Parts: sequence; C-alpha cells; structure tokens
Amino acid sequence: MNSDLDFKKDLLGQRFTLPKYFGISPRMVTYWKTKEVLPFFDAGKKAKMNVPQALWLCLVHELSAFGINTTKLAELAKMVWDEPRKKGYFKSKLERHIAFLKKQKVVDSSLGIYESILNDPLLLHFHGMEINPFSDAVIDSILIDKKPMSFYYFPKTGEYHIRDGNKAITEKFLEMINDKAYMCIPLMPFIEQIVSVEFQRVNKDIAYLSQIENQIREIIMFKSPKYIELLIDNDNIKPLIIREDHKKAKQLADFFLNNKLPKTARLLIEPRAQDNYKLTILTK
Repeated sequence: MNSDLDFKKDLLGQRFTLPKYFGISPRMVTYWKTKEVLPFFDAGKKAKMNVPQALWLCLVHELSAFGINTTKLAELAKMVWDEPRKKGYFKSKLERHIAFLKKQKVVDSSLGIYESILNDPLLLHFHGMEINPFSDAVIDSILIDKKPMSFYYFPKTGEYHIRDGNKAITEKFLEMINDKAYMCIPLMPFIEQIVSVEFQRVNKDIAYLSQIENQIREIIMFKSPKYIELLIDNDNIKPLIIREDHKKAKQLADFFLNNKLPKTARLLIEPRAQDNYKLTILTK
C-alpha cells in the first residue's frame, strides 16, 4: 500500500499529453472547459494531461461523437471527478495509508508529507480531484495488471459503470445491463494511443513503465535503430520485430500493454552491425 500511493502520485504528476495529439481542436477543448466537461483543467492554461485525464478526454470525444450532449457530459464528469472528492474518497484512502505507515512503524519524511496533505483543505481538494475510482481503475487495471477495461454509459439515466479486469461482475451491474440500454466503450485502444504518443514525445523515464521497459523504450525510440529484434526467454510471450520504417511507438505500446514482464526481468543488449540491435529479456 505504501508504494501504491507513492506510485500513483508520481504517475499523476507526469503530464505530457496535449489534446492536439488526438486530433481534438483547442476550440473544442475550450468549449468543454466552459461547460465543465473537463473539470480538471484550469481555464486559460495549457491543457497538459496525465494518463487518466487524457483517457477521459478521449472518452468524452467518443461519447460526443455518439451524440451525447454537453449537459449530459457535464453531469457525467461531475459524477466521475467531483462526487468522489465530496464523498471523501481520497481522504479515506489517505487516512488508511497513514494508519498503515504507523502500524508498520515507518519513520520517514513521507508520513509527515501525507499528514500535512490530510490537514490542508486545498491539497485535499487538489489530490481528491485526481485520485478517484476512475483514475484508480485506469492505473490498477491497465497500467499495472495489464487487464482490459471498459466504460459502460447508460444514456437514459446518466449512470456509468467501470468494468475493469480486477473486479468480479456485481449483481447491480448485471441488473443494469439486463434492464437498460447502454453504450460499452473499450478503453484499451485509447490507452494504447495515449501511451504511443508519450513514447514518441517524452525523452525521460515514464512512471508507469518498469526500469527495463524504460530502457527498451529509450533504445528503440531515441537511438534510431534500423532493426530491433526483441526476444523473451518465455514461450508465452511472442518476440517483437521493429524495423526502421514501421510505427515503432504503436508496436512498442501494444507489446508493453499486452505483456506483463516479471519485476526480476533483466535485459541483454547486443549491438549488431549497421545500427541493428538484438535485445533479449531474461525472465528466469
């Protein structure tokens, strides 16, 4: 739990993505800001986003394309981003985190930092807008466990449900999909798009990648190899071949998001002639 909250704070603090990377115009973003569809954006500031925020923007764009109006989108945004803060979702999470540290008798600066956040209404508001069931599901299901995730929206009632790869289907959700018309939007394609954009544009380590994944990304994206052969000593994971004329970021994003490498994995780098590389991930 200790590392979990620290990891999420680091990841949410990384804002690399802009709406224009997804073909969404500044005019549209400004309009959605004024209508409180994107409540985490400050008016007049550049709209740099972390991964859950970028995913929300893609989701809003998709729902809008299906004819969901801004009034409905604003109501949905309030349920996803504002109501958990008002109900104390992050505050409760932080209190449990502090209790965990004290129980484990952890003595370091992080305990004081978390206690200061708990006692500061402005910091609670800020972090409460970022850490909620939606952002938790995105990070836990997709970026950590590499499991699929879908967003269910019920237009007539305005209700929503996040179906992630970590939780069993509830009786309430079964009743909803049996009794009401709904839209089901798979979120992995959006995540793959967001991650591939960041792979190309961010020339530093990315929080949701492991050390070995960041190392592989640096070689493939920034050393400009003509040919990469990425092998894994694991029969369950298919090798990855990337050539100079292929869409390297998209291929690499798909590989990382669909394969969970063990934390003990090591990387064997073998430079070849003519700017070629053979990379072998050792998992045993």
